[in-house]
Amino acid sequence: MLLSSMLLAGAACLAQDFLLPLAQRSRFRVDVSGRGAQLSGICIVKTDDSGSRGTLVNDFGIHVLDFTLSPDRQRLKLLNVMQPLNRWYVKKTVRKDLQMLFAATRPGLQGAKRQIDRGTDSVLTLDNARHKLRYCFKPVNDNANETAQ
Repeated sequence: MLLSSMLLAGAACLAQDFLLPLAQRSRFRVDVSGRGAQLSGICIVKTDDSGSRGTLVNDFGIHVLDFTLSPDRQRLKLLNVMQPLNRWYVKKTVRKDLQMLFAATRPGLQGAKRQIDRGTDSVLTLDNARHKLRYCFKPVNDNANETAQ
C-alpha cells in the first residue's frame, strides 16, 4: 500500500512538469502559420480542479475558438470554432496539435507528424510537418502589464 502510494505521488509530480505551465489564469501570445496564411492573437486559459478552459482571440479581437482541457491534459475538446475553420478535418488537426502542445512534458518531443521545440524567451513551437503548420506559444508576463499601468 505504501509503495503504491509513493508511485502514485511520483507519477503526479512528473505529470505536472508540463512545458506550458498553467496557473489559475494564463495568457499566451500565439502565432499560427502555414500554407500562406497566418493567425496571431492571444490565448487565455483558466484552470481549476475540473480542468482548464481556454479561448483563442486574434489581434483584432475576433473570437477564433474555445477549448476545454482535461485535468491530466490528455483530452482536449474544441468548442465554438469560427466558421472558416469549422470543418471536421481542420478541427481534427487543430485539436490534435493543441492536445500535444498542452500535454508536452519535454522539449524535442516528436510524433510521426509533429515536433515540439522550446526556443528563446520560453517560446514553445509545434511543427506539424504533414499539414505544414507551425504554432508558437509565448507566455505573457502579467506582472509587466500591471507595472506599466
